[in-house]
Amino acid sequence: MGVLDDMGRLWDASKNNPRPGFADGIKKAADAAEKANEFRAASAAAQAGAPSANPFVNAAAMNSAIRGSGVVTALTDTGQKFETTTIYDVSLDVTIDGEAPYSVVHRQMIAAAALGNWQPGKVITLRVDPVDKTKVMLG
Repeated sequence: MGVLDDMGRLWDASKNNPRPGFADGIKKAADAAEKANEFRAASAAAQAGAPSANPFVNAAAMNSAIRGSGVVTALTDTGQKFETTTIYDVSLDVTIDGEAPYSVVHRQMIAAAALGNWQPGKVITLRVDPVDKTKVMLG
């Protein structure tokens, strides 16, 4: 009966919401759809090379990446948070076989309890994008 109870609660809650007219409702739906598309496009541009919500895409990216390691050289608070977790810029000296070490900055959400694992001098196991070696992922 949980679903039926929830439907009843939804019906009761909706009675208190103003109902737009048909034309206004269609306009608002079209505006919302356009905003959703803008948001999706902006998110895709901002997340290019970032992990996907699709685990198969992530597994393929991990398999095609070059294994390496990174030594943390600096940890900088970006001032951004996701809910209560702080997002940091982690400066790394990356080492992969057959190439000279190089520096990258990797943006990472890090829980307060895990900050000890990200202090300067710590070594992080990484995978490096073979096309753009400035893109790294943990693992």
